[in-house]
Amino acid sequence: SQFERRYPPNGEVVIPPAPEGVPNLRTAYASLEALGRIGGPAAAETLTRMLRSDQWLIRYGAVRGLGTMRCEAARGEVTRLKGSDPTLVVRRAAGQALEAIDGTAGRMAAANGAASMRPLPTTEGSPAIAFIKTNARTESSLGFQDSYFHPKTPWYHWGQNVYTLTPPTPDGELANLTNFEHARVQGLEVSYDGKRLLFSMCDDRKKTGFHVCEINADGTGFRQITRGNCNDVDPGYLPNGRIVFSSDRSGHHEYYHQERSRNLYVMEADGSGIERITFNPNQDYAPYVLSDGRVCYTSYRFYGQDGSGNIYGRGSDLNRIETQLRAVNPDGTGDMLVYGAMRGGFYVPVRPMPDSLQDSGSSFQRGTDQHIGASVSWVRELPDGRLACVTPAGLTLLDLTADPLACEQPFFPEVVNLAGGEEVYIHSHDELNPVGRFTSPYPADEGRLFVAHAPFWDTGYDAYGLYLFDMTTRELTLVHDEPGISDVDPTPLVPRPEPRKLEPDVVDRAAETGVILCLSVLNSDLEYNHAAARYVRVLGVTLMGQTINANAAFETQVLGTAPLQADGSFKVEVPADRPVRFQILDADGNVLLHETEFNYVRGGETLSCVGCHEPKGRTPPTAQPLAAALPPYPALENPGSLRYHGQVWRGYNGIARH
Repeated sequence: SQFERRYPPNGEVVIPPAPEGVPNLRTAYASLEALGRIGGPAAAETLTRMLRSDQWLIRYGAVRGLGTMRCEAARGEVTRLKGSDPTLVVRRAAGQALEAIDGTAGRMAAANGAASMRPLPTTEGSPAIAFIKTNARTESSLGFQDSYFHPKTPWYHWGQNVYTLTPPTPDGELANLTNFEHARVQGLEVSYDGKRLLFSMCDDRKKTGFHVCEINADGTGFRQITRGNCNDVDPGYLPNGRIVFSSDRSGHHEYYHQERSRNLYVMEADGSGIERITFNPNQDYAPYVLSDGRVCYTSYRFYGQDGSGNIYGRGSDLNRIETQLRAVNPDGTGDMLVYGAMRGGFYVPVRPMPDSLQDSGSSFQRGTDQHIGASVSWVRELPDGRLACVTPAGLTLLDLTADPLACEQPFFPEVVNLAGGEEVYIHSHDELNPVGRFTSPYPADEGRLFVAHAPFWDTGYDAYGLYLFDMTTRELTLVHDEPGISDVDPTPLVPRPEPRKLEPDVVDRAAETGVILCLSVLNSDLEYNHAAARYVRVLGVTLMGQTINANAAFETQVLGTAPLQADGSFKVEVPADRPVRFQILDADGNVLLHETEFNYVRGGETLSCVGCHEPKGRTPPTAQPLAAALPPYPALENPGSLRYHGQVWRGYNGIARH
């Protein structure tokens, strides 16, 4: 088998060469860019021919080369790519090439020129930018936040102090706002009026955790807001005056790494009224308030050895790790996935070599049930609604309204997966990445982002400096870079639009249950035998403060098995504020589909969905689902129901009946 070929029993790792006749794709791409600069009829003929390549990276390099040489003769082919190429970055590069050919916007030519420094607006008496200085960059902290490939749980990425720079230029005035001697700080965010800063601070890591603090932009008025035997991190301002943050104060352990799990909480500005609003058994962190008032956050999900049971007619392994984006109302209602679940053209299905086998960052190969899913962090919203973020492709824009294979726009797609036929995966954290690493993007002014950037050749703790990144030309303009230390988390201290204030849903918070209505399990993009579906099994999770092994940080309980209606709909009553998920069964109880995603409802809430992994743009059916007219099927605590850890067929996992 391929696995045995690459990882033989004797332990010798065999790296197979590229197939005969397949060039190294990094060399091929560079050659196309060079031909565009050399110019001439022969270069134009070669580049135009390469527009028909089946490798998206070759088409991308060819169209960029034609744009650089402003090849009028290739206009027809470039226009075709702009309108119909299946890969988003190729279509965008074709549009830029046409602009260069027309001599209008001149984006391709502008990439070789210098952009002028447009100063940021500043408020009276307020510095223009705040940021964190750190001498502690490690792979387990900032490494994740600059798109470290494997989406494992990060440490709290921390520095020593919060600084300001007035104005944000290399000769600006630098000021230490906090002047801590032994503390650690992280999670910097600015108020909507630009006058206050939230962050988390740990004053003694051996005795205390991180807690939410606030300070005025001029360095006065420092106050600690939260306390306790916990870590409260990643704070942010809500438009209603409250504060959202991530905390491990629940005390339960994350499923795989046995770390204290974090979820999102909200509280009043003085630290009172703390309320938990997400209930993922793993990790929820980095909340960010979107313009529509919802809280977007990063959610780490681990799905391996999760008690899924054998899938009828398929193998038993359904392992996936994913760091996805979700959004939730500030009161915890309406939680939903917005990016993830194996979504993303560049991260999973789009490869330069369509038939090549390439590692996805671990021993899990693509094309199998074992899969590394999406990985995304550092989300910030642009005025047009797109999200600037960091993924394994580096600095990236997400358009959540677009098709799943066209929702990602890496700013440097030419360094994504440049392996050709070799089994190598180049990502933004790789030393082979020629554009360096990016972290902590924050919108600056029109068309530019503040970023922390480190050159590819420097992986040290002092590698990062602050820059303005032009999203059109990809040019970096230095803002501040102190030798011997990293500068991260740039946050402009200017007023910003206040998001919409969402009123709390009218739900009965005292209620111990909620309702989930699915319009039809048949409305799905997942392959399973729809005609055989008869029941839905509801699995509940009991979170635990101690674990018995590496895959048993929660206990699974069968809450109930409800019949599916003829149209595939179901409605169930489930415990409030408790993670649940579903299995679709045939008439004999065989599992046809195991939903690995966790869901929950608040007390009194009714949460509805169109189907199971239905396409995002699919319109719900107009007919009333049959289950909607029926009372919900009770899937609640049952003293006699099966409870187990891990997978029931593995001998070392325990099955207990209560």
